[in-house]
Amino acid sequence: LLCLALVAAVATAQTLTDEQKANWKKWSDECREETGVSPEGINQLRTNHFDNVDDKIKAQSLCFGRKSGLINEAGDVLADQIKIKLKRVAVDDEEVDKIANKCVVKKDTPEETAFETFKCLREQKPKFTPV
Repeated sequence: LLCLALVAAVATAQTLTDEQKANWKKWSDECREETGVSPEGINQLRTNHFDNVDDKIKAQSLCFGRKSGLINEAGDVLADQIKIKLKRVAVDDEEVDKIANKCVVKKDTPEETAFETFKCLREQKPKFTPV
């Protein structure tokens, strides 16, 4: 979900409202303060470069996912919320279901689950945004 935490690319064809942009910045800043992720790490997520990520980037993904309502406090990805956001960039409901089924997979830790989910979502739909 990059914040995708999951921080995902801000530059997107999907137009974000001023409120969404404000939330994105607020949540990203709050999570960056909490996780200690570097500006380079944030840039990796924003530009869909998912190689050589560290634990701070994964923690950033989890934090942003929680703040954006895509992940609950237990660290579980909320597939129904993912589908709502996917509908903004997917062709139809069938594509939404296919992507969600592929990407929403529980991993060993909540951080890993968040990162891998958002990575998959961005690989399937580069214009996906978690806000």
